[in-house]
Amino acid sequence: MDIEKLLYLQGIGDRFIDCYGQGIEISACDRTGILQCMLAGGDCSVSSDSEQGINERVYLLDAKPWTLALHAFQHTNESELYVNVYLNSDYADAISLQIYTEYGEHDIAIAYPKDLHICGDYRINDTLYLHYQGSLKQLFPNIELGLGYHTLELTLVDQAITLSGTLLVSPDKTYQLDDIKQDTSKGSVHLETEIRPWGISVQLYSLRSDEQWGIGDFGDLRYLITMIAEQGGDFIQLNPLHALDNFKQTSISPYSPSDRRRLNPLYIEISGVDEYRYIEPQVTTQTFTDKKIALNRDNWLDYASVITIKYELLNMLYDAFCTYELAADSPRAQVFSLFVDSQGDDLHYFATELAKQAPVGFCADPHFYCYLQFLAESQLEECQLNAKALGMSIGLIRDLAVGASPDGIEVKQNQHQFCLHASIGAPPDPFAAQGQNWGLTPLDPIKLTQHNFGHFIHILRSNMQACGALRIDHVMSILRLWWWPNIANLGNGAYVYYPVETLVAILCLESQRAKCCIIGEDLGVVPPELYGYLTQAGIYSNQLFYFCKHTNGFNEPDEHKNHSLMMLANHDVPTLAAWWSSSDLHLKRQIELLDNDEILGDALNQREHEKYQLFELLVHHRLLSDTEDINSIEYEQILHAWVALAAKSYSSLFSMQICDLISERHSVNIPGTWQEYANWQRRLPHTLKAIKDSPQAQMLLREICSARSRSEMDAVTV
Repeated sequence: MDIEKLLYLQGIGDRFIDCYGQGIEISACDRTGILQCMLAGGDCSVSSDSEQGINERVYLLDAKPWTLALHAFQHTNESELYVNVYLNSDYADAISLQIYTEYGEHDIAIAYPKDLHICGDYRINDTLYLHYQGSLKQLFPNIELGLGYHTLELTLVDQAITLSGTLLVSPDKTYQLDDIKQDTSKGSVHLETEIRPWGISVQLYSLRSDEQWGIGDFGDLRYLITMIAEQGGDFIQLNPLHALDNFKQTSISPYSPSDRRRLNPLYIEISGVDEYRYIEPQVTTQTFTDKKIALNRDNWLDYASVITIKYELLNMLYDAFCTYELAADSPRAQVFSLFVDSQGDDLHYFATELAKQAPVGFCADPHFYCYLQFLAESQLEECQLNAKALGMSIGLIRDLAVGASPDGIEVKQNQHQFCLHASIGAPPDPFAAQGQNWGLTPLDPIKLTQHNFGHFIHILRSNMQACGALRIDHVMSILRLWWWPNIANLGNGAYVYYPVETLVAILCLESQRAKCCIIGEDLGVVPPELYGYLTQAGIYSNQLFYFCKHTNGFNEPDEHKNHSLMMLANHDVPTLAAWWSSSDLHLKRQIELLDNDEILGDALNQREHEKYQLFELLVHHRLLSDTEDINSIEYEQILHAWVALAAKSYSSLFSMQICDLISERHSVNIPGTWQEYANWQRRLPHTLKAIKDSPQAQMLLREICSARSRSEMDAVTV
């Protein structure tokens, strides 16, 4: 019984290197537990303790592919252009290859095994199979085989057997910042100068204005775009905008989506919808005005009230759309119909599921939910177009969550490609002694491959729309993910590996087609081999200033990675004001993330040491005077010096959170908490207009722009 071989074929790792650089062995019990999760239910009846079942599964994954002359999906690079074929070593007759390109060209080639290059072999009993590679340029000299997903057909001439498969021709790299320069015809003044792109990162729901209905929306985003573009900024970095399970009203984390292919309709700007003119008399009555004032009063989001009132307003807009547009088959109605048709069965499934789930008082018409996606995607696209029109070189940077909720529509519709009996997270480490379980359902690497990576491609395409760059949360997922078993008594989890080369090839192609740069969030325990793939594909790294340290303190700006996005902070770490005041540590003690006062004391001492290291770095760069007393210096002075230094980063991109721009102390999210802290509910304490009128905020933005405008040598010279 070759259980070890099956574990390998299923991609279940046996060891990893932890954050201390130590090798950790994953126990056989934990590995077989994950194997049982993978094999449980679905279309696989194999038992991990059945010798016959294991042997059959090993044959299916290891030997059978060698018996298939042409695989269902393969990829090649545009600079190499070869095709893979698998044949019995005794086969010497002709093979016929036909190619049908994405763009309508067709060609046929006749080849013999002796003319192909042998690059591998495999013996099954007494039969030897050979892996051949053939040059596509030699086989098909009459066509220019460009990038894309092309169809191949292979016929074994003497056996009249024909197989069909997809051939992905991928570019060498993902879309790059330099490509923006080439694609912009005298457009962005930002990239024609020495400015290295910078921007502001925001949680869209946290934005505040008097016009919104208790939650930041695309209208607020449009206002912010104008505000930052006027200061010379190049992008707005957003939280994931994925559709959540709004009817539950507890599913509020943007990183725990119901469906990553769809948008959250709560972000729709009500007054920005064309149909608003039909309902404006009703919406501007005292009753609705009072509701809006009440929703906008608190500093914490009231999701239940927001969902109730916004869906009521959205339903009013839909009724008006049906009455005045659909009934008349107006041009707007025709645009809507084209949108629905373009989205195909996936949108129909999504809308039908929401209609079934709608509670009493909510619309149960599937077309209503199609209409909401139509509005959301239209307004998001308008925001990106507006950003580019105002001179932003990148515009919006969207964020892609690493997984989907097990109860969500994405998993339900595509459950044949997910492992329903496991959740993803992270192994135990100093940050979380018990490990982290994010409660998200993982894609199964075997099933993903068997379905020709269709769902992965769809997710990328959906999230590369209406943006200039996409940040992929936990980019390590293209190589491996830590799985926790959902079934009792199946161990403590293991790493599961994915077909990284194929996923990177798909990323490169989709990125180039969408003209969308890719940023990989590579914070945490990153396997060394991943960096090779990220570098080769031109995927930008993601750094946090807090974590850019060496033995003696924080890194100098010229020590930051060049091909990266540098962020002062993000949603999982304390704001700058909280970090400097150590209020985040006191909060952790209050909600018992720090077990006792002794641990708190140690953490406070360590923080004081880090603060002094930062202070010394700022003094070294003459941003603070060495005569200053660190204990009496004003935080605002520290903030300006800190930002001026960090913005000089050697990184290609630089981002600052809007909450740090206004010295907010409350955290967006505290990892490891659920009910202990109001994660994903904090609103900015000031409206966007107040921030725009703030002298301090405007000064900080000017300081960032100035620091990013200098040449690289100026940026790092004291």
